[in-house]
Parts: sequence; structure tokens; C-alpha cells
Amino acid sequence: MATSNSKRKRLVEKSLPPKIETYIPESRLFMQLQALERRLDTKIVRKRLEVQEALGKPVYKKRILRIFVSNLAANQTVAATASGGVDETDADNKDASRAEAVEAPSWTLRIEGRLVDPPGTTWKSRPAPHKFSEFLNSMVVELDRNPEIYSDNVVQWRRGVDNDVDGFEIKRRGDEDVRTKIMLDIRTATDRFKVNSPLLRELLDIRGPTSKAGFIMKLWQYIKFNGLQDSDDPDQIRCDAGLAQALGSNVVSFTALPQMLHMFLTRPDPLIIEYTVRVHEGDFHMGQYAFDVEVEIEEPTRQGAGPLANVQTRHRELTHIENQLAQMMQDIHNARTKRDFLRSFSDDPVAFVHRWIDNQTKDLEVILGDRRHGLEAALGAIMAADSTAQEMTAERKQALEHETSKWLKESALYNEPWAEEAVFHYLSAKTQERMQQLLKQQHQQQQQQQQQVRQQQHQATGGG
Repeated sequence: MATSNSKRKRLVEKSLPPKIETYIPESRLFMQLQALERRLDTKIVRKRLEVQEALGKPVYKKRILRIFVSNLAANQTVAATASGGVDETDADNKDASRAEAVEAPSWTLRIEGRLVDPPGTTWKSRPAPHKFSEFLNSMVVELDRNPEIYSDNVVQWRRGVDNDVDGFEIKRRGDEDVRTKIMLDIRTATDRFKVNSPLLRELLDIRGPTSKAGFIMKLWQYIKFNGLQDSDDPDQIRCDAGLAQALGSNVVSFTALPQMLHMFLTRPDPLIIEYTVRVHEGDFHMGQYAFDVEVEIEEPTRQGAGPLANVQTRHRELTHIENQLAQMMQDIHNARTKRDFLRSFSDDPVAFVHRWIDNQTKDLEVILGDRRHGLEAALGAIMAADSTAQEMTAERKQALEHETSKWLKESALYNEPWAEEAVFHYLSAKTQERMQQLLKQQHQQQQQQQQQVRQQQHQATGGG
């Protein structure tokens, strides 16, 4: 029952009755609030869809990746001692064993990186660690050594399905300092491109790699700021001198602009780090500088965070308020109906009573489910009002019945809103009547069966 009542309340019209402003001037404010509520509901639905779409996308936050370059040196002093000379008294077999025991001089280039913690980070609020290779698409290391002696002077690494690592190590033999060139292709969450036109970079104030959407937005801001859009045909752009020189055309179609801008975008330049491997300054040598690079980190999704945390609670509150509003609107409609009823009676009591009696008569006919009763009542009234009722012929009575039935058939009474409800009540009454008949027949059959059982028992007792 509670569910059906709540559904009925929701179907109540939430607008004020017409012409209510004449009686209650303050109702204009309520109508304005309703118009504002409709606009607010439209915006809420749009924002809800945007929030749901945004929750399905990953959120990225910019962090600083600090890159360190260093090298290790091994067996450099042993190599210098070994090159000084050999004891002539040693036997040939001892010389061979000593040569095998002494390892060749070598060095190891190390390239490492880690994220810099944001200010105010504690060990409890510290974010999850990330591997250095997560932020790289590829890496190329060039070693400045004699290619006739060393063939492995270029080392390449590209992202694959292997596990990520915290750093890279390149180990080579040698006892001399080596200059290296490290080229890192930084990985980004969104595709970044370099604008290869210096004139476009200057016009649009682009200072680094940008996305396609950012590039087009910069160009659109430039067009709007300088008023280059054609007033007659908004699809045409009238380029100024600088833009015409950069694009190579004086008039550009807006639809063809994204395809045209594609030729000005190339892959961004890699990060280049130059470092010299030092082998004669100890076993470990750290570069003088560290390199900070801005990267994008995907933030973990926070369950229940943000403005959607109390949506269910707020929704229940709004539902309660809407039910209260629906009840108040129902009360206003009932009060207006009562007022119209009493106002009609006060204006013309006689006509009001006649209309009321007619309506009650029609309702009675609907409830009884038999229109013959109303027809007989109408004929009786006509015959009683006629002073010559005793002399009324059969033709006159038949003519009156014909006119009355014709009026009932052609009347707009059946088009009234309550016609369907009247049919429902009529069918319900017939159904109840049929059920009563069936119950009565069943009761009679049961009584007959009981009477037969008693007679059989009596006969069996008498016979015994």
C-alpha cells in the first residue's frame, strides 16, 4: 500500500492551478522558482553525464622525474701495474697463470631516475613507487670510441613487454675516459608533438611539445583575438600577413584546418644528456648535474571521493521534499475545487442545485449500471408535468421514448473524462453480481450434499 501511495503522489501535477495568481499574488514567485528548477535539473543531468564519463577516464598528475648519470671503474690500477713490467725470474707457467688471474680494466655506465616527492609528503602519505623505465619509450646511448677497435658503440633500448627497471647499466672494457651521448624519449600519457614551424610557434606562443587539441585551441584563440573569421561565411578564415605566410594561403576553410595543421606536427626531440665516463678518479664517479623532467602519473581512483560521496543521501532528502511538495500541490488543487464549488453556489444557487441534481442523477445511473432507470424517470417527469397525461396516446409515449433514446445516443455524455471510470464500475458491479450468484449456487450445492449424507447415515442406522 505504501508503494502504491508513493506512486500516486508522484503523478500529482506539480504546477499551480490556472488563474491562481489572481487570488494569490505571491504565486508568481513559486512559478519563477519552478522555471529555475527546470533549468537547474537540465544542467544537473548534463553535469552528471560529464562526471560519469570523467570517472571512466584515468586522471593524470604532473610530477618531477630526476635523472642521475654516474659510472663505476674497475681494475684500472691493476691494469697500470700490470703494464709496468714482469719479473724475469718468473717461469713461463707462472706468467700465464698471472695473466689469467688479472682481470681486464672496465667501466660501467649507470643511468637511473626516481620521482621527486611533492612538498609536505610523509612516509604515510608517500605515493606508490614507480620504475624509471615506466617513463621512457626508448633510449639510445652513443659511445665516442674508435669504431675500428670497438664495434659496440651504440646501445638501444625500446619499450616492450619486459618488466620495468629502476635504471640501466652499460658495461664495457677500457682504461680511458669516454664521452657518451644519452638520448631519452620521454613517455607521456597523451601524444605530444613538436611544431616544426618557427613562425607558427612565435605567432601562437608555443614554447614546447603540445597535443593536437592544444595546437588547434591555440590557433582558434589567435583567430578570435585578431577577428580573422569571415562575418558572411563563418567557415572561412581570412588570414593576416603572419598566418598567411605560415600556412601558405590567404583563405583557409575551417573544416580543412585540422588536416592542414598535421604537416606542422612532428615527434618531439628526445632529451639529450652528455656525460664523460671518468675511470681515473676512483671507483665511482657521479655526474655534476641531475636532470629534472616533468612527467605524468596516473592517480589511483578514490572510491567514494569527490562530490559524489553523498549523492544517495541527498537523493533521499530531495525525494522527501518532492513528496511534501506534491502533497501541498494536492491540497491547493483540492482547495481550489472547493472554492469553485462554493463560489458557483453563491453566484446562482438555483442553477447550481439543478446542475448538481443532474450530475447526481447521472452518477446514480452509472453506479446502478442501468440507463433504463434514468429513461423511466425522465418519462415519468414528462407525464407528471403534462396535464393531459391520462389522455396520452401510445404514439405520444413511443415518440417520447424515441426522442429520449436518441438524445442519450447522440449526447456528448460518453466523451466525458469519467466515462472510462464508469465502464470500470459497471463491469465491477456485474462481476460482483456474478460472483455472488456463483457463491450462492455453491452454498446450495453444499447444503444438498450435506442433506444427502445425513439421509444416508439415517437409513444406515435404521437398517442396523
